[in-house]
Amino acid sequence: MDNDEIESKAGAGSKAGAGDDKGKSGGSKSLMIIIIAAFLVFMLVAGAGFFILWKKLPAAATETAKTSEVVDEAEEEKAQDAPRPVYPLDAFVVNLVDAGGQRFLRVKMDFELSDQALAEQLQQQLSRAKDKILTLLSSKEFQEINSIQGKSSLREEIATTMNSFLTKGKVTNVYFTEFVVE
Repeated sequence: MDNDEIESKAGAGSKAGAGDDKGKSGGSKSLMIIIIAAFLVFMLVAGAGFFILWKKLPAAATETAKTSEVVDEAEEEKAQDAPRPVYPLDAFVVNLVDAGGQRFLRVKMDFELSDQALAEQLQQQLSRAKDKILTLLSSKEFQEINSIQGKSSLREEIATTMNSFLTKGKVTNVYFTEFVVE
């Protein structure tokens, strides 16, 4: 055997050995990929489970709070369905804040009161109540009170103004029984 033959056999042997190492490391790489993929799938499933559980826990607590709110609202509705005292006011005639002061508002309203004791307090403070209402009405422009939304806003403002100085109860609603703009 000469040197060339020995080298070729040795080279063939080393090539075969190298192929065997690649086969073994290729199998371990596949196993590693499978383990990592299984771990990732497990983490995704666990994360989804915690996410769903996290969403349901506050919802359960909220449902309990909503149930008690529904009971409270039902009691309030029953109380609101009961007829409440109504306090009528005389008509108000005011100039609206418009260019030239050519527009007038004539409005008559009734107050729905939370209780009868408030009617007595309102009677005692009638001058103060009328002053507050006159001041509020005369500060309005035609464009502000011309629409349905404007009238609703005016109702809320009047009720808030009245409730600011009443102590025994509150004005729960304002009813316009006459509303004319000339």
